[in-house]
Amino acid sequence: MTAATGTKNKLQVGQILVAKGLITEAQIEQAIAEQAARGHKQLLGEVLIDLGFVTADGVMEALAEAYGVPYAKLTPRLVDPHIMDTLPRDYREKHSVIPLFKVRNTLTVAMCEPSNVFLIEEIARMTECTVQVVAVTAADIQMIIGQYVNSANVFVIDDIIEDVSDDAFELIESKVDDIANLEGMAGDSPVIKLVNFFVYSAVKEGASDIHIEPDETQ
Repeated sequence: MTAATGTKNKLQVGQILVAKGLITEAQIEQAIAEQAARGHKQLLGEVLIDLGFVTADGVMEALAEAYGVPYAKLTPRLVDPHIMDTLPRDYREKHSVIPLFKVRNTLTVAMCEPSNVFLIEEIARMTECTVQVVAVTAADIQMIIGQYVNSANVFVIDDIIEDVSDDAFELIESKVDDIANLEGMAGDSPVIKLVNFFVYSAVKEGASDIHIEPDETQ
């Protein structure tokens, strides 16, 4: 992206924020002056946030509008661990990107720099997919990165109980002396593996209850 293009979009973001009534023209001028005083080491949006004129969500929504991409508020429910591992964990953390879902050959990726054409092209090469960008805040990206482990350590219920008949369910009553034994027992059968993992995790975390909630279809 050229300097001219960067300036154009920077001003456009400011204009969008003003049009939305989130900031005033005077605040834009003050932020531009402050940005210059800081040696142009920060983006205008970052300066606006630092000055308390607007929230990170407000800036990102305006940035998304400026670059013609969707804006989203990330929650853990939007993330599929298997799709997230389309990109290596180190790469996700370094570039603050989260693959969200894949439809055919189109990979939707959440990022806080929707203007970074070079990063988008690199992800497209790495995944051999067409990349659809969703703009999100850096805080949301870090929240997801902090909450999710590698999908190899994640149990997906649909994968575990697929093709399991009703006969596979059985009631097991036994005294547990060492919770570590539950982890070793987890390979006996798909259903036992699932239930034991829930119990083991709950005991390990000191939980008093285990809640399993169905979604709209299951």
